[in-house]
Amino acid sequence: MVIEIRSDIFTEIGNLKDVNYLIGLFSNHSRYGYFCDISIIAETELYNSLLDIDRLIIEDYFNKHISESTKMDFRIESNSNSNAFNLEEAKRYFIQPFTIILENSLNDSYFLNAIILNFKNRSKIIKRHLENGWLDYGNGGGLDNIINQVSAKMKQFENLPKENHKYLRCFVLVDSDKKFPNDSTKKNRENLFQFLNRLGIPYHELEKREMENYLPDEVIETIENNNDFVQAYLRLNDLQKDYFDLEKGFIENLNSSSDEVKALYANVSVEDYKALRSNKIQLPPSFKSEFPKLFSHSKITKEALKKRVSHQTNDPNELETILDKISKLL
Repeated sequence: MVIEIRSDIFTEIGNLKDVNYLIGLFSNHSRYGYFCDISIIAETELYNSLLDIDRLIIEDYFNKHISESTKMDFRIESNSNSNAFNLEEAKRYFIQPFTIILENSLNDSYFLNAIILNFKNRSKIIKRHLENGWLDYGNGGGLDNIINQVSAKMKQFENLPKENHKYLRCFVLVDSDKKFPNDSTKKNRENLFQFLNRLGIPYHELEKREMENYLPDEVIETIENNNDFVQAYLRLNDLQKDYFDLEKGFIENLNSSSDEVKALYANVSVEDYKALRSNKIQLPPSFKSEFPKLFSHSKITKEALKKRVSHQTNDPNELETILDKISKLL
């Protein structure tokens, strides 16, 4: 992210305290890149009142961004308008951590941490923000509560001049909950996406059913005391594994299922179907709390994670896509 501090900010010496604050915030561990046009501000009282180190950093950034013709992501200027923040807005916006809203921040974070850890080059910016406390995971409290959580976050900006969603810094990551590839979008999910689109809040819906479905076979096969279930699961093909309910297994007779589900699992043997229906993965104290921790297993590697998505028709590089979407916002 690169932020332009416009030259009109430097014409008022009364802005010195706020400029000092913002430059300190942006420069801390190189949190954000920023640009000030030295050719215009060099003779101002405010600029010459800055610390020598701050003027050197401003000059370095100026030369860097001029040579690279960097695109500015945000502008700070004296008057608030639709395309820029004033100083008060800028302080409120840039001090807040960026939030990745998950349906369950405790359990779902294991999946996200696994791809951040294993796709090192792709996640450098994300990792740096996490380590410095500039990025956190927000708990949506389930899909149906995410709208409430986002609305609550917006309330803190009600005293600022723009529509309060303009000050949000967040990204939403949710399961698809699809039972088969062309499963329709449920009404509650459609409502969520319409809400996020209306406010311009970026999000990603997973291609597979749930985050659990991204766990590589190499880790599934290490699960102990569940041999019949695990072996039957491993005999499923990649597409079947994408939409299989790992927590509940098959909850109904295949003949009672929809035509799409029947077609998806048509080649599953009677024995395997029975094993995946009558058994459940036993992970005391509960599947929901323990299964996500398998994303921290030593057999989780970049190669294993990539293999688990390589067959996907919509996006065989979905894990990189998620990281790129988040990185672009930082």
